[in-house]
Amino acid sequence: MRQFDKEDDMNLKKFAGLMPIVLLINILFYNIGQTQTNRPDESIFLSGPVKEVSWDRKTIVVNERKFHISRDTLVVDQDDNKLKLEDIKQDANVAIDAIRQSGTFVIKKMVIIVNKGL
Repeated sequence: MRQFDKEDDMNLKKFAGLMPIVLLINILFYNIGQTQTNRPDESIFLSGPVKEVSWDRKTIVVNERKFHISRDTLVVDQDDNKLKLEDIKQDANVAIDAIRQSGTFVIKKMVIIVNKGL
């Protein structure tokens, strides 16, 4: 069996000194990767009257919250008939399914609720 000498002691001290630094770097890079790739997007579902519609039909305000309309936004009535952006009018009752992207809410689907009577 080999004896523990001064050289082995110095190597052990170097290893022990580097280990916390290596662990800290691993933890930092792991957390960065987690926040960018594994964080689920925040979704919001709400309904209410449209308070504002921008002139270009790219944003609306519902329940004091601003939403962006993308080219992928699906606009339908309550019977799931596809509608045009021009059908979004101020004071219309809507139900919204949106997702947070880059700090703003982008509408995935908007249902314009039309009263058809009984």
